[in-house]
Amino acid sequence: MRKFLIATTNPAKFAEARSVLEDGHFEILGLSDFFDVKKVEETGATFEENAILKAKGYFEQVGIPCIGDDGGLEVEYLGGAPGVASARWLGENASDEDLANAIIKKMKGVPRENRGARLGGCMVFYDGTNLLKKENWLDGYIAEKLMGEVKRGFPYRPILMIPEFNKPYSELTHEEHEQVNFRRKNLKALKSEILKLLDTGKES
Repeated sequence: MRKFLIATTNPAKFAEARSVLEDGHFEILGLSDFFDVKKVEETGATFEENAILKAKGYFEQVGIPCIGDDGGLEVEYLGGAPGVASARWLGENASDEDLANAIIKKMKGVPRENRGARLGGCMVFYDGTNLLKKENWLDGYIAEKLMGEVKRGFPYRPILMIPEFNKPYSELTHEEHEQVNFRRKNLKALKSEILKLLDTGKES
């Protein structure tokens, strides 16, 4: 069984990745399984650059194939902000509720036609030789108020309205969520390509 590292300290994101990838082919490990790993700084200008930095940076430390990702919210009215700074644009001590409420405040009074936004990002697999990349986005618009509970690790789901379902991302049913979840789409696409590498014997 091949071991893979999911380069995140977010328990919700790790659980999501594990649910997609761990099916008998792979043993999925998280950063918490290693005690001497140094944090890879996200200094890239794009989600893709940060995902690559994490995948390569953690691979170099632990020596097993690694999946790194970076994503966030882009709001048209705010010029694409918070973008790559989505998790930290209010500082390291800001809560998920703080992040969600700050967007609502910044968008106060902005008409519906100017509230367009998208949530998504890039995911990268690196095994020392092969570099695989996937990117997916979910389009919607910013709600006028917080639409439900802010769950840890997912600050923007209760404020992003999904037009095709006429409800916030946070209130989608399991089936609806499966249709649009950009992270799961990235994981499934990467998994397919990783299995191809294993089948052809090219994966190092």
